[in-house]
Amino acid sequence: MRRRSEMARRAAVALVGLGLLSLGACASAARPDAMTVLPSTITIAQAGDFGHGAIKIVNVSGGTETNPLLWSEVASGDFRQALENSLKAAGYLGATADAPLSLTASMLELKQPMAGFDMSVTSRVRYSVTDSSGRMVFDDTVAATGTARMGESLMGMERLRLANEYAIRENIKAFIERFRTRTAR
Repeated sequence: MRRRSEMARRAAVALVGLGLLSLGACASAARPDAMTVLPSTITIAQAGDFGHGAIKIVNVSGGTETNPLLWSEVASGDFRQALENSLKAAGYLGATADAPLSLTASMLELKQPMAGFDMSVTSRVRYSVTDSSGRMVFDDTVAATGTARMGESLMGMERLRLANEYAIRENIKAFIERFRTRTAR
């Protein structure tokens, strides 16, 4: 009898322990601030540069909300916020809704690993910029990869979130650099 109660107690402790571990392994969404390109990592647009203070974001699509029971994703709204913050930091975001250049960004793919020590995520986003007459001034698909190392977090779900954030930040950075290069006069 004593042996059964001891086994039951151990089983209960094990179940509680597993329950607590599963709470710690819940997936969290990518954070806009962590996906934002820092001004120190790019060339800032100056007055006279094409697009300086002239871009408004009209549509961002393709993101997916994170299900805490599955894995980390990048939501369209969070991607939009990171893109807006990055364009502002780079000197391209227009101050008003009637800015002359309209940007649409469509997340085509967020290729994620199922597991791993170092996790690499590749993002593919199509960016299109049109002027006030509807003429396309930029249209390109940008692919970028971000890798989160084992040393950054022991939790796989956390490394996946970090890799998502790195991939989107690098993607936005590559877009800004390409836009600057291709529209330079």
